[in-house]
Amino acid sequence: MLSAADVLAQSSGGSNLTFIIMIVGFIALMYFVMIRPQKKRQREQQNMQNTVAPGARVMTIGGLYGTVVDADEETVTLEASDDNFLVFARQAIAKVLTPAETEAEAETVEEVVAEEDATLTDEDLDKLRATDGETGGDDKDKHAGKPDRKEY
Repeated sequence: MLSAADVLAQSSGGSNLTFIIMIVGFIALMYFVMIRPQKKRQREQQNMQNTVAPGARVMTIGGLYGTVVDADEETVTLEASDDNFLVFARQAIAKVLTPAETEAEAETVEEVVAEEDATLTDEDLDKLRATDGETGGDDKDKHAGKPDRKEY
């Protein structure tokens, strides 16, 4: 006959293995759910901060919006408004709103419009006047300082 100690020893050996497998599975789950995505976000943030260039519109971690006018290894200089320049550490940039244009992009975006194309003809003006008559006139009450909602 088996003693009570032998039965207890046999049953506890299997539960120890199950417990260890559950702990390892829990640690693996935590890694894939929490740690790995956080590291990916940190890498993307670091890459964004390192590639910011003059001309980019950015927001700092303090909520200040500005345009990058100069950047070096450790700092960026932002123009917050006309002739207001602020120097920040690169790590203070929370996000890039509009990236800086490269010279190639600036050349492709910039189109030269001939003066005759930019000027409205009498025919174009007549079409515009005709569409104003259809909409009910000059829309003077549309934006006359009247709020769209009631204020109490």
